Amino acid sequence: MTAGFTPPAHWTEIATQLRKSAQVTLDGSGKGSVTFSTDHANQRWVVTTVTVGTNQDAAATLVPYCTGALNTTDITQMSPGNQFGTTWDGNNDTFTGPFDLDPVSFYSVLWYPPPGQDGSSLAGVIASAVVTGTKYTRRA
Repeated sequence: MTAGFTPPAHWTEIATQLRKSAQVTLDGSGKGSVTFSTDHANQRWVVTTVTVGTNQDAAATLVPYCTGALNTTDITQMSPGNQFGTTWDGNNDTFTGPFDLDPVSFYSVLWYPPPGQDGSSLAGVIASAVVTGTKYTRRA
């Protein structure tokens, strides 16, 4: 499986399944983030799917936005080049399409209230993310 990175021909890599999950309780302003990174310096990931959700009722009136981001845990500090998609239904959605995660970077999933909305009613909501794809561990 590939995204944008192609390893040199002399590398020997072992491919295994990637499946990591994390959850966060949204703070008083309705914000929260979870972070994923490789297990060690000889590993890279090709992430194919990120599934997000919350523990909100199906009829919730205010639903957080959700953004996938590289190397940031704060939506206000994210550069557009590090954004991997945004959804207006951060309580139940899936991001697809492969992307690379190298051993010196990290990937975050950020939840926050919709623009112009007071996020205080989102305080205490539990948000979760599941990252799937392939881990490549370099052996030589």
